[in-house]
Amino acid sequence: MKRKYVAFGIILLFLGTCIIPSAPSEPTQGTRIITVDDEPGDADFISVTEAVNASYPGDTIEVYSGTYYEGKIRITKENVSLLGISHELGGGNDSGQPFIKGIFGDGTKTADIIQLVASHVTVSNFYIQNLGLEISDYYSCVRVGDELEESAIEGCTISNCIVSRSIIGIFCYHVGSLDNTTIINNRLFDFQTFGMLIESDNDTTTEGDFTISGNVIIDCHIGIYLMSDRENVSGNSIRLCDFGITLHGNQTIIYGNDFDNCSVGVCDYDLSAHDNVITKNNFKSYSRGKLWWAKPPSFLLTMLNIFGNKEWKQNYWDTWRGVGPKVVPGGFILGEKIPIIWFSFDWRPAKEPYDIP
Repeated sequence: MKRKYVAFGIILLFLGTCIIPSAPSEPTQGTRIITVDDEPGDADFISVTEAVNASYPGDTIEVYSGTYYEGKIRITKENVSLLGISHELGGGNDSGQPFIKGIFGDGTKTADIIQLVASHVTVSNFYIQNLGLEISDYYSCVRVGDELEESAIEGCTISNCIVSRSIIGIFCYHVGSLDNTTIINNRLFDFQTFGMLIESDNDTTTEGDFTISGNVIIDCHIGIYLMSDRENVSGNSIRLCDFGITLHGNQTIIYGNDFDNCSVGVCDYDLSAHDNVITKNNFKSYSRGKLWWAKPPSFLLTMLNIFGNKEWKQNYWDTWRGVGPKVVPGGFILGEKIPIIWFSFDWRPAKEPYDIP
């Protein structure tokens, strides 16, 4: 009899497990897709900031077309992708890249709009403005790094964004190491100071920390202000800037860029800079009266640089007449006090402009 009760109990237990529904499983943290839309009810959040704060490492945040009045969007978790989607998720009439406007609804200004302070973070396909700032604010539309966090940041990407009307467009500086940052295929315009400000305490000996390629930079005081060593800046179009690129580091290659209507295309005007190479760029509609370089306060070193020069080579200059080297005006400091105007040379300038997309 006991065996019958035991068998009957096992059957009831089996039937119970089949009938009682199991609780739904939690989504796996770090592999989720989080949605944002400015129309309430269409997505998980209506705020980019709230979505970022609710994310886990490895999450993808999809921000759909609309206008977002936000700032201080601080991404602190690794492997997060913040992606703009150029259409609506549900209802609404928005179209095109999601627009993050760095003035809140009451008209007050904000600081950096998006700040990346974790490794392997991607920000892509946004239209970003940071309005209402004074030049002393020194804020940006997108910033990589932090003045307080000392942990390393590596592998971040900013791509396919339109960035405009701020003090700085893209600002990269970190008190700790900042490695392998990619800034590619962005459009930056209308900045009071810098389209990009790049600074890194790079201690490597073979390569730099940044890939800067395929960007269009228009109407800035300085297109790219580069304060780091051993970088590769290539395939960019820089127009209508007082200075296209200023170099304050060493062993950097400026290759295959198109400079148009910049008073000075590349300004290698830091007395401590050396061994930079500016090659196969197009320089068009520049000022003939501005200085493009400076060298250390040593006449001997200056002469060696000029006549053994490998810095300026095979660039296209639209004022070169096709005979002899192209003179590149610059200077040096005699006795650390007296400025002397001197010349360097591009010994083999290109006869036709390079085809740079």
